Amino acid sequence: MIRPPLTKALFALMLAGGLAACDVTPVRTMWALRNVDPMSTAPEGLRWAVRIPHGFRPSPQGVALVGTFQASATQPEETVRFNIERQKDPNLPSWMRRAGAPLYGYKIADEDLERFRKFQGKARVAKAEKRGGSLSVSTEVCRLKEVIPTEILVSVFIKTVEIDEYVPLFEDQDITERASSKEIAEIAPLCQ
Repeated sequence: MIRPPLTKALFALMLAGGLAACDVTPVRTMWALRNVDPMSTAPEGLRWAVRIPHGFRPSPQGVALVGTFQASATQPEETVRFNIERQKDPNLPSWMRRAGAPLYGYKIADEDLERFRKFQGKARVAKAEKRGGSLSVSTEVCRLKEVIPTEILVSVFIKTVEIDEYVPLFEDQDITERASSKEIAEIAPLCQ
């Protein structure tokens, strides 16, 4: 059994691409991203698309890009949150669409682009100092219905200026294989 805090983190990570380093990332994606450095790519070109089943929706203000630096002998651990905004017309390719599964497009909010560039600079220094860190997108969702479906397929795609098209970080991963209905109800409450 997965403990609720871990499940909440897992659900958020699955919705946002945090499992990219796991075995669910297609080889073609790893190949496409081989020359992409998140600490030097143009932030205005970073795009994400999230496909979740009908019956769920992203919570308002529930999407953020989170950067973390590990603690070192001279520096404390540091976490920075950047706003991610839903695109009004993301122009997402038709191959990503599935019947009954809304598709949402996101980008770094304009007001956070400069702050993200500064974070990238700080991350390059941290990397040179062998100080670890991570960059992930966190997404909170809510449910439109009381009943938890027996299958909840989630997909996350990414696009950068270095690659011409979206690539799947993971596709059609079933949340119900990793969490019980009770855990899903806790981490994806009914929408208000």
